[in-house]
Amino acid sequence: MNIAITGGTGFIGQQLTKVLADEGHHLYILTRNSKESEQKHLHYVQWLTEGAAPEHELPPIDVWINLAGKSIFTRWTNNAKKAILSSRLQATKEVRRIIEAQASNPSVLIQASAVGIYGTSKTQDFTEESSPQETDFLSHTSKLWEAEGQKIEALGIRTVYTRFGVVLGKKGTLPLMTLPYKLFAGGTIGSGAQWVSWIHVEDVAHLIAFAIQHDHVSGPLNVTSPNPVQMKQLGQTIASALHRPHWLKVPSFVIKAVLGEMSLLVLEGQRALPKKALLSSYEFLHPDLKEAILHSEE
Repeated sequence: MNIAITGGTGFIGQQLTKVLADEGHHLYILTRNSKESEQKHLHYVQWLTEGAAPEHELPPIDVWINLAGKSIFTRWTNNAKKAILSSRLQATKEVRRIIEAQASNPSVLIQASAVGIYGTSKTQDFTEESSPQETDFLSHTSKLWEAEGQKIEALGIRTVYTRFGVVLGKKGTLPLMTLPYKLFAGGTIGSGAQWVSWIHVEDVAHLIAFAIQHDHVSGPLNVTSPNPVQMKQLGQTIASALHRPHWLKVPSFVIKAVLGEMSLLVLEGQRALPKKALLSSYEFLHPDLKEAILHSEE
């Protein structure tokens, strides 16, 4: 199949590109910095720059995967929040423009989102049947992001809203989590009761490939492990995997002082469960947290 990917050069995008390339698909990576590829099935296409017209460079596309958006791992100043939101909406609007400019529609759109759309809770479980909230910046951003994707879905395209949890791997957030432990300074962050809905990046890529291949998968899809943990357990598991102590408690007020509003990412959380993936018989590669951490450290 011909598959177009935005955000294909990022952490998730690189792993996904590898999985889809191994399956033999022709991949078209839309990027602001296009380059020549030495791989026959991999092509880079300029987009979101002056004069770029990817609709004229792309062949008929069977699958669109929209992962593009500015990283949320920065201090959330007003300007940063505007850039985080606008980058996601702009990219999704451009995907719709390109689709409408081509002669035929793709069979499926994979539209990135986040479990942050559910808001935060220490007691509630969230599945794909749970209602989106708009209680904080992340839920607000995710809700508007999906709403933009719904305009593409309205073209008659099967659309999967991949609601990502905390993605573990050699890159991403895990190196930031493990660093204090490697320095013998790891411990519980905040109350320790906040939930972390995690998933290994290899499962992210394979679950997206699974959604592409299975026509019955549509709508929201929680891209999380079936085994979420509370922050204290996450820290203890990292300590065990790395053979380091878990002892230095970091109070919430310290995190808030350092990170500002972005402290929401580590002090709050949600217990999001991949009900739809499990009912569809997807088999997780890394369902165990300690094994996922050790695999990421290899």
